[in-house]
Amino acid sequence: MSQSPEYTEVEKPLLDQLSGLDWKVIEGSKSDPAVTERDSFRGSILEDRLRAALLKINPGPDGNAWLDDSRLAEVVSSLTRAEVGKLVELNERMTERLLEGVSVAGLPDWDQGRSQRVQFIDFENPANNDFLAISQFRVDEPGGQAKKFVAPDVVLFVNGIPLVVIECKSPYVTDPMAESINQLRRYANQRHLGLPEGNEQLFWTNQFVVSTYGDKARVATFTAGPEHFIEWKDPFPLIRDELASQFGKPAADLTGQELLTAGMLTPSNLLDIVRHFTLFTEVNGRRIKIVTRYQQYRAVGRALTRLKTGKTRGQDSESDRRGGLIWHTQGSGKSLTMVFLVRAMRSDPVLRAFKVVVVTDRTDLEKQLSETAKLSGEGVVRARRTSKLKTILAEKGPALAFAMIQKYRDTDYADATVAHIAGDDANEALGVLNTDETIVILVDEAHRSQTSTLHANLMAALPNAAKIGFTGTPIMREGKKRTDAIFGPFIDKYTIRQAEHDGAVVPIFYEGRTAKGAVAGGSDLDELFEDMFAEHTTEEVEKLKARYATTGAVLEAPKLIAAKAKSILWHYVSTVLPGGFKAQLSATSRLATVRYREALLTARDELVAQIERLPEYLVRGAEDGSLDIDGLDRRRQVLVRALPHLELIRILDFVPVISGDHNDDPAWAQWTDKGRQDKVIAEFKQPLGLPGEHTSPVAFLLVRTMLLTGFDAPVEQALYLDRFIQDAELLQAIARVNRTAPGKAAGLLVDYFGVGAHLQKALQAYAPEDAEDAVGALASITDEVPNLRDRHARVVALFAQAGIESFDFDEDIEACVDLLSDDALRARFGVLLKQFLTTLNTILPRPEALPFVADAKRFGLIQKVARRRYRDDGLGDFDASLYGEKVRTLIDEHVTALDIATKIPPVSVTDPEFLAKVKGLTSDKAKASEMEHALRFHIRKNFDEDPARYTKLSERLDEILRTLTGKWDQLSLALEVLLRDVVDEPAATRVHEDPLVARFYGLLESEFATSATLPDEVRADIMHLAAKLVVEVTQHAGIVRFWHNSHAQDELHKDIIRRLDDRDLFPFSEQAAIADRLMELARANQSLIAEHVKGRGRS
Repeated sequence: MSQSPEYTEVEKPLLDQLSGLDWKVIEGSKSDPAVTERDSFRGSILEDRLRAALLKINPGPDGNAWLDDSRLAEVVSSLTRAEVGKLVELNERMTERLLEGVSVAGLPDWDQGRSQRVQFIDFENPANNDFLAISQFRVDEPGGQAKKFVAPDVVLFVNGIPLVVIECKSPYVTDPMAESINQLRRYANQRHLGLPEGNEQLFWTNQFVVSTYGDKARVATFTAGPEHFIEWKDPFPLIRDELASQFGKPAADLTGQELLTAGMLTPSNLLDIVRHFTLFTEVNGRRIKIVTRYQQYRAVGRALTRLKTGKTRGQDSESDRRGGLIWHTQGSGKSLTMVFLVRAMRSDPVLRAFKVVVVTDRTDLEKQLSETAKLSGEGVVRARRTSKLKTILAEKGPALAFAMIQKYRDTDYADATVAHIAGDDANEALGVLNTDETIVILVDEAHRSQTSTLHANLMAALPNAAKIGFTGTPIMREGKKRTDAIFGPFIDKYTIRQAEHDGAVVPIFYEGRTAKGAVAGGSDLDELFEDMFAEHTTEEVEKLKARYATTGAVLEAPKLIAAKAKSILWHYVSTVLPGGFKAQLSATSRLATVRYREALLTARDELVAQIERLPEYLVRGAEDGSLDIDGLDRRRQVLVRALPHLELIRILDFVPVISGDHNDDPAWAQWTDKGRQDKVIAEFKQPLGLPGEHTSPVAFLLVRTMLLTGFDAPVEQALYLDRFIQDAELLQAIARVNRTAPGKAAGLLVDYFGVGAHLQKALQAYAPEDAEDAVGALASITDEVPNLRDRHARVVALFAQAGIESFDFDEDIEACVDLLSDDALRARFGVLLKQFLTTLNTILPRPEALPFVADAKRFGLIQKVARRRYRDDGLGDFDASLYGEKVRTLIDEHVTALDIATKIPPVSVTDPEFLAKVKGLTSDKAKASEMEHALRFHIRKNFDEDPARYTKLSERLDEILRTLTGKWDQLSLALEVLLRDVVDEPAATRVHEDPLVARFYGLLESEFATSATLPDEVRADIMHLAAKLVVEVTQHAGIVRFWHNSHAQDELHKDIIRRLDDRDLFPFSEQAAIADRLMELARANQSLIAEHVKGRGRS
C-alpha cells in the first residue's frame, strides 16, 4: 500500500531530522501499547523510562542511585495522579514540578536526614537526559466521548515525560495549517464546543504544540487560538547557512519545518525553552500559557552572550560594551523578552550574581518579573520615590529592582513627555551610588530615555553598569541623541515588516478623512470659519484660518466635533463594527474628548432613528435575502447592513479616559477617576456585544495621550486621530491597532487631522537605515487596491487554465466544483480565495472594492459547494467569517438569495432529503460525484461501529467506480442502489436480527483472515461466541459510569479473553489483541449497548 503525502513529505522528514538531532525514534502502534512502552493506551507518561531517568539524574551522596521503589512511586505519582482543576491550572502545577522538582524523604545518614529535592530533568546537562520521539502515539479518550482515542503524529518525550505534541498534515489538503491546528485543539479539549473531547492528560506536562505541513510549521501552547500560532524562522544559535549546508540546499530553500525543528527541538534548545521561555499570565480574565517567539529567543541568547563576553568599562577605558539595544517592533512581545532575559540570567552561573534594575512604567511587566523572581527564590524591590531608589541601588549583591516611572503628563497642548519617578523631581541628581560591574540596567521603551534626566542620573549613579535598552520604534536621527548612541550597538532587530510578514502583528492601513466633507450638509472648514468668525473681515478670517485651522479652539469647536463624530460613527458602523471590533479616538485636548463623547452619543441616536425609519420593504427584503443591497445608494447600504446590529448600536458607549487637574470641571471626575478608568478599560478589552459576563458595548475609548503607548487590546482595530502627532509617539500610537485577533486582518488609522500630509516629514526623524521600516508601519488603504486586483486575477486564472471563464450559471458553478475534485487544486483555490477575500474585506465598504464584490460572491458560493461536496474538514462546513465579517455578509446574502441552502444535498446519506437533492443537480456526473463522496464520508465516519460491513461496502464502492467511471448515467444509477443498501441494509445480507450481535460476528469472522468461505459449523460457532460476548459486555456495561471506570473495563477485557479461550477458535497468542479490538468495537457501539442494558433491566 502506498504511503500518504502526509507521511512521506511531512512526518518522515521530521522524524529523520529529529533522529539526526539525537532523538531516538519509535514508530507507534494503535493496537499494541507495549510498542510504546505502556501496559495500556490510557496513560501518556512512559513510567519505566521515567524511573530509569530519575535514578540516573538524581544520584546520592556517593554518586550511586538512592531512590527506592517507594520514593520513585511517590515522584512518578506527582505527574500521573489525577488532580482537580482546569487543564491550564494542572499544566501550571506540573510545569512548576518539572522546573523545580519535588521533595521526598531523605536518608538518615545524608544531610542530617532532611528531605531531598528530586529533579525530573537535568537542565544543566542536556545530554544526561533521555530524548524520545514516538510517531502515531495513541492515547485513549475518557469513556463517553465521541472518539475512542487520539493519535498525534509525533509526541516528544524527555525522560518519558511528554513535552511536545506535533500534528502533521499533507500539503495537498485544503488549508492544512488550519486543519492541523484544529486537530491539536481537539486533542487538548480546547475548542470549547460544549462536549468534552480529546485527552487532557496528554497535555498535563505539555510545553508547546506544533502544527506543520512541511513547507510551513507553526508553534503555540495548547491554550492558544489559531491566530496565535507563529512560525519559527531562525535556527539560532545555528545560522541559516549552517543548517542549509546540513541539508545540502540553499538557505532560501529551507522549509518552515526544518527551521522550527532546528531552532526549537534540538535537545539543548528545547530544555532551554522549557526552563526559561514559557510563562503563564492572565488575558481578559483567562489564564493562558505563552511560549517564546523566535525573535525573543534569539534576542535573549545574544544579550546573554554580550553580557558575558563584552568588555566592562574598566577593561574598555571608555564605556561598558556589555549592553546594547533590542529593537522589537510594537506588539511583538518585547516586554516578555525582558522577562525571559531575567529568567535566563538567574540560572546562568555567571549572571545570576547580577543586580538587575528595570526602568519601566508597566505594572504588568512588574508582575511578570515578580513571578520570575519566585522561580529563582529572590524578592522584588520597587522604587516609586528617589529616596527608595537610592537605597536599592546602593545595596551590594544581586537583586531585582524596579524604578517605576510615570509615563505621561497628560496636560492639554503639551506633547513633550518626561520620564520621572512618580511624585519626584526628575532633575534630582542621585550621585554615585554603586560602582559594581555586576549590575545591568534594563530600560523599557528606551527611545523615551533620549532626553530623560532620570536615565542620565541612573548612568551617573551606576557608572560601571551594563545597560540594555528595549524599544519598539526605529532609532532617531541626529538632532535628538540617537538611541543606539546611548545604549550601544544593536543586540537584535525585529522590524515592523518582519512582524507583519510573520503574522505576529497585523498590517496597519491609513485612511485620510479631512475636515472637508466631514461637516454636515457638505459644509467645509471655510464655511465653519465664516460661521464662527462672522463679525470679522475677510482678511481677518483668512489670518485666523492660517493660524488656527488645525489647532486650539477650532479642533475643540462643538460644530466641527459634531460633524466629525457623525462621520466617525458611520465609518465605524460600516467598517469596524461588523467584525466585532472596537476603536480609540485621540483628540486634541481633554476638553475635546469630553465633547466627542456627547457628539458621538448624539450621532448614535440619530443613526438608530434612521435605521428605524427604513421602509418596510427594505427591512423584509434584507431579512429574507430578496433585496439587492448592492443596488442601493451608499447611505441605504450602510443602514440596511446595520440592521442586524441595531440592538447593539442603540447602547454603544464612548468613554473618555483622561488625566485630572485641580481646576477641572467637577463633571469630569467620572472620566479622571483611576478606579473608574480601570473598570472601563477592562470592559473595553472584552469582546464587543450586549452587556454580559464576557462582552461589553464600550466601543470607543476617547483619549488625548493616555493609552496610546503600552496599551494592549487585541479587540481594538481602529484609531481615529484628531490631533497632531509625530515621531516615536506616532509609531507607538498606531501600534495600538496592530495586535492579532480572530478575524482581524488589518488595523486602521483613520486621520481626521491631516497627519498623513506630514507623514513623510514626520518619519524623517528616523535614521536612514531604519526610515524604510518606519514608512512600512503605515500604508494607505488605497495601496491595497492593486493587491486586490492581482489576487482577484489569480483566482480567475486558476479556473481559466481549465477553460472556465464564466461563473454566471449553475453549469459554470458545477464545472468549477468538478475541477476542484483534485485535492491539491482545491487546496490552492482555498489559499488564493482567502488572500482575495481578506483583502476585499479590508477595503470594503470603500467604492474601490465594489467591482470585485460580484465575483467574491460567486467564488464564495463555489467554495461552499465544493467543501460540502468533498466533505472537507469532515462535515464540509464553510465558514465565510474566516475572510472577515463584511465578506461573510456578502456571501451569506448571495447564498440566501439563490436559495442555495435548499439545493445543496445534506452531508449525511441517511437524511431523508439526500437523494431528492442529489436528483436536483445539473448533470449525471454531478450526481455521481455527490453520491461517491457522500458514501465515502459515511463509510469513514461509521467504520468503527461495524468494521466488517463497512469494509465490504468500501470494496463494493471501489469496484463500481473502477468499472463505470466515465459512464455517468450508469454510474449514477449504480451508486444510488449502493446508497440505498447503505442506508437500509437488505434483509438478505443481515447475519443476525440483533445488529450488535451482527457487528461482533463480523469482527470475529474477519479475524480468521482467509478468503475461503467458512464452513457452516465454524460460522455457527462464531455466531454463538458473538452472542455470548454481547451478553458479557451488556452485563459489565450496566455498572454506573462504566466507560469512565478503567478498572471495570479491565475486568471486561479479561472476561472477553476468557470467552475467546473457552471457544478455542483463535490461537492463545492472538486472543489479547482480538480482545482489544472487541473492546474498541464495544466502545464505538455504546448507544446500542445502552439499549441492551435497558432491555436487560426491563426483563
